[in-house]
Amino acid sequence: MSIFFGWVLPYIVIIVFLIGVIARVLNWVHVPVPFKLTVFPSPKTTGRAVADLAKETVGFRSLWRGKKGFWFMAWLFHFSLAFLIIGHFFGIVFLGQQFTIFGVSGEKSMELSVFFGTYAGAALLLGLILLTIRRIASPKVRFVSSLSDYVMLILIIGIALSGMYMRLFDEISYGVVRDYVVGLLTLRPIQPPEHLGFMTHFTLVQLLLLYFPYSKLMHSCGIFLSRWLMTRPHERQVIIK
Repeated sequence: MSIFFGWVLPYIVIIVFLIGVIARVLNWVHVPVPFKLTVFPSPKTTGRAVADLAKETVGFRSLWRGKKGFWFMAWLFHFSLAFLIIGHFFGIVFLGQQFTIFGVSGEKSMELSVFFGTYAGAALLLGLILLTIRRIASPKVRFVSSLSDYVMLILIIGIALSGMYMRLFDEISYGVVRDYVVGLLTLRPIQPPEHLGFMTHFTLVQLLLLYFPYSKLMHSCGIFLSRWLMTRPHERQVIIK
């Protein structure tokens, strides 16, 4: 069973994920537009458009204009998730020594890695809990929620809980994880780590990635395309009757 989840499933996930994301993006790009859509007030330069996009993706400006409570929940969840994804990358690549570029010792770098990872994980869980309570407690949100929304929440909560469990009670070496991941990426897979916490965490991540292209999570890709999709020149004329 560990061979399937540790060797076979990762390659299935990569293929399904890439094909699904590319297909969704191409579908968005080729949607016929009868006329050039713009937003108001529209940015006058590319630089201003990039700045507006940064304000939306980093600060959630449109949500800030609405309910501040929902803005806080959404921002806390998305920011901590992005921080953890970036932190996982640097932590695994540099084996927890990424902070040595700031002049600290290797031991101190490892402590900082654990510190930031732990509190980012706690922030992610808090954001998830608040968003889940809102989805269940609010009649309006509950009415528009589908089964897929709850599936996503369960998977992400499982990922966060298993990650925090490893961090606090059953940590795994950065080196072991890097060797395993590098083996997968170079098509030379090695024996999956015999670590229940890691394999649980890794399997849940794979299930989420399988589901990603076909769920509402694709909005994380769509926001980067929305500006271009709204301002691109139309390639063919569509007659609306």
